Amino acid sequence: MGQKVIIIGAGVAGPVLGIQLQNAGYHVEIFEGREDAGLEDGAFLGLTPNGLNVLLRFVPETLLRQDCTTGSMRFYNQQGREIAALMTDYQRELYHCETIQLKRHRLNEAARLAASEKKVPVYFGKKCVCVVETEQEVTAWFSDGSSASADLLMGADGTFSAVRNSMFPGAARPVYNKNISTGGYARLPELSTPLDAIRMTFGERGFFAYNVSSKGEIWWFNNYYRAQEPSREEVRTVLKSEIKNELLRIHEQDDPLFSRIIRATDQVIAYPVYDIPKLAQWHTRRVCLVGDAAHATSPHIGQGASLALEDTECLAKCLGNATTPEAAFAAFQRLRQPRVEKIIKSARKVGNAKSKPGRVATWFRDRLIGFFIKAQIKKLHWIYGYRA
Repeated sequence: MGQKVIIIGAGVAGPVLGIQLQNAGYHVEIFEGREDAGLEDGAFLGLTPNGLNVLLRFVPETLLRQDCTTGSMRFYNQQGREIAALMTDYQRELYHCETIQLKRHRLNEAARLAASEKKVPVYFGKKCVCVVETEQEVTAWFSDGSSASADLLMGADGTFSAVRNSMFPGAARPVYNKNISTGGYARLPELSTPLDAIRMTFGERGFFAYNVSSKGEIWWFNNYYRAQEPSREEVRTVLKSEIKNELLRIHEQDDPLFSRIIRATDQVIAYPVYDIPKLAQWHTRRVCLVGDAAHATSPHIGQGASLALEDTECLAKCLGNATTPEAAFAAFQRLRQPRVEKIIKSARKVGNAKSKPGRVATWFRDRLIGFFIKAQIKKLHWIYGYRA
């Protein structure tokens, strides 16, 4: 009670954690490296009940649903035949909410608005470059030469966390997993009414998925394999045009709608996908990592944001129950690490399954995926039914 806490990162986890800690009596400040005006970039992501139920404690569902797509899925083979469906309406009865897809910047904006309403300050343009911990306090230094000190510091600054690099310089670095998370937004006159599910197609040479949002906008995504890790310069300049041209080639034998969607996209979204090898330590006496800073995962089962939201609730509860922050951080890692490691492995398997299979595998997939999907509803309960 009364201790000061600095949170580095104002994505979704930082503001939500800030609210919970402020409610518990801490004095919280959040620092975000990007300028406010630069926060509107980014793709969309799925929020499943395990994460959404945390967020809905602070953000009204009506706000989230102003610009979203459903999380239900219909699967198709290359001939356009529906081979399975995984609808989400069952989730509301079990979990009191159901999976939705949201633009990342809208999600973060909603979380920051909730933090603002609780008087949790967020400072933009404060890029953390290093963290220094002493017996008395912990200090974050920023690229503009300023600094901030507190009793505790939470690193919610993503996969390439400056907090992690400062506190654990010997830890393994993020590993590129030879995939680019790609997609975009488009509008077509013939496809402007919200759909009941994401259309997910196993095409001739690749996987393609799209949906139509509550605002009549097409949201699409695609797996893009690239063995060579792109440089930062490539990501900034040529990668998006390379991917757009390659996706048109990959899907030239598939439903012509896919190519029309890709061509109608002004700017393709492209993010290299990284995993973080298992970290031995998530915390020190005064510093703790949360979300992707501790356990970045590939996006194939849509758990990145939900895991980060789970983290916030678990960490807040640990701090409320433990006798010291260090004991709370140790309990947090002990409780969370087995779960997140299991989900990271599951995401890798799903990503591998989306690549083009052989003819025999395709024959079995088309006939057995429906049974697999029905079995998955029960198997997914350990993910969706989690409560901190």
